[in-house]
Amino acid sequence: MVAAAVGGAVLGSKVLFWLEDPHLTLLNLHDPAYLMGGKTIVGALVLGLIAVELMKCYLGLTQSTGDLYAIPLALGIAIGRVGCFLTGLTDNTYGVATALPWGVDFGDGVRRHPTQIYEIVFLLSLIPVLYWILRVVTRPNASAVGQRRRFHAGDAFKVFMASYMMLRLLCDFIKPYPRVFRGLGSVQWVCVLCLLYYSRDILRWAGVSGRAAVSAHSV
Repeated sequence: MVAAAVGGAVLGSKVLFWLEDPHLTLLNLHDPAYLMGGKTIVGALVLGLIAVELMKCYLGLTQSTGDLYAIPLALGIAIGRVGCFLTGLTDNTYGVATALPWGVDFGDGVRRHPTQIYEIVFLLSLIPVLYWILRVVTRPNASAVGQRRRFHAGDAFKVFMASYMMLRLLCDFIKPYPRVFRGLGSVQWVCVLCLLYYSRDILRWAGVSGRAAVSAHSV
């Protein structure tokens, strides 16, 4: 599982980076430094997930394998974003210009959204939520019966993925990335697809599916 995740993540981080600005990628097809230099976390997460699910199908495994990675992934990405913030403009993870008081000048005289800081704050705030979900699904007790109906094994990882994809979908609106289709960038479209993949789980967490089932039974 770990080998599949790592292999998928490495490939996904590169493929989505190439698709992030298709025109620029075409111009640099013969430049190994460009092709190997960039990467994106969203591509790594999504293709890593796909690789693991395919490997599980191949091996005939059905149990959840992602919960133990949810908190380390959130913490690891948050720490990585500190490096992105300190690198500045060359890392290409900054936001568009802003007049807000917390805008940061990364060296070109323009105050920009510190999108790296936004991610750090979000991910660190998400960790206690993930920890609570892990306790609900691994240490059931009488007070957690209601939560157990909404949260199952594997949901800590799913919550992490859905939360981070929603963050990136929204946050990338204030990043100077090319819009490839319908006003969204390639990374944002991957986030949309991933959120659709988890849509039934999101409804379950919100209690919508449960209420719908009760209503249908009453009718």
